[in-house]
Amino acid sequence: MFDVLISQHLGPIIERLAQMQTEIEDLNRRTDSLCRIGVCEEVDAASNTCRVRHGELLSPAIRFFNPSAGAQSESRIPSVGEQCVLLNHGGGDSSGQSVALFGLNGGQFPPVSTQASLTRRRYQDGTESGYDDASHALHWQNGSTTFTGSRESLELSIGPARLVMTPKAIQLQLGASGLLLDASGVHLSGPLVDHQGRVISTA
Repeated sequence: MFDVLISQHLGPIIERLAQMQTEIEDLNRRTDSLCRIGVCEEVDAASNTCRVRHGELLSPAIRFFNPSAGAQSESRIPSVGEQCVLLNHGGGDSSGQSVALFGLNGGQFPPVSTQASLTRRRYQDGTESGYDDASHALHWQNGSTTFTGSRESLELSIGPARLVMTPKAIQLQLGASGLLLDASGVHLSGPLVDHQGRVISTA
């Protein structure tokens, strides 16, 4: 009779404790899946979605962050193999309510700058641009064409041609032919110098 009495009074409490344990385990599982590190496995640029591998799981097609997405908008399609933070705002197991925040460097895609003052962007074809706020220098390169500018000077190279500008002079050089402008005047150099078709100097 004593056992029956205990069972009548403690039974609902035991059931509620078991229910709470199940709820806590579910909350822990959902919390574990809220934020994970993943790797991009597939990209669909047309729909602006990707699929992300996290652990042994593969997400469905989900959206990914862009640098901006308003009246001023910028698109940047992630690369297959790029690491991301997977934010599962829905908390479900399928990752269907997740979004991917890319930009984590890894072995396949190391950082293009390890200098604190240098912000650099490099494209897949090797073109790059960067600004060093310590030296106040802006640099841009596309194949054999380069541009470097700072508060002290500007330099532009296009193939074999080179233009240098400083506060005191402007110099343009192509092989042996050159033009220098400074405070003392205009200086021409090269095997042949002409003016409106009239040869005024030969080497």
